Amino acid sequence: MIEEPATVISIDDEHAVVETEQRPACGACANAGGCSTSVLSGLFKRRHNRLRVFNPIHARPGQRVIIGLQENALLKVSFLAYLLPLVCMILMAILMQAAATLFIWQIGELPQVVGGLLGLIGGFILLRQLAGQKQNEPGYQAVILRLAGTVNVEFSKEYIG
Repeated sequence: MIEEPATVISIDDEHAVVETEQRPACGACANAGGCSTSVLSGLFKRRHNRLRVFNPIHARPGQRVIIGLQENALLKVSFLAYLLPLVCMILMAILMQAAATLFIWQIGELPQVVGGLLGLIGGFILLRQLAGQKQNEPGYQAVILRLAGTVNVEFSKEYIG
């Protein structure tokens, strides 16, 4: 279970809109002051991310909560997000190369480049459709586990699965 602190912004029915603060990846490192990543992250304004999450504990606006997401859901979606467009790009470039060879097009590498770009765009479109199908599945939704500062392991297992 991946957990993150958040603040409840608003609620509607069984869901809540929460806001999380984007932190640098190495924010807890002992060498944060001398690290180039820490210095670069300090140059950019911190952003707040808003998410719509399931609210089984009926948290109210203004409360600090801990939200969670199943690790396997994050891994599957990340794998899909990085790999699907790349595979589509490579496959379309190969197909266009084969078509150029078959039809004896003498225009250099243009068919492969166009095929790669079309495959990349097609991969992102396919990814968007797949993500849209998964967004309402319970295993792929973030959920409010508990109020910040409390521990309730049984409750989080009950709602996350």
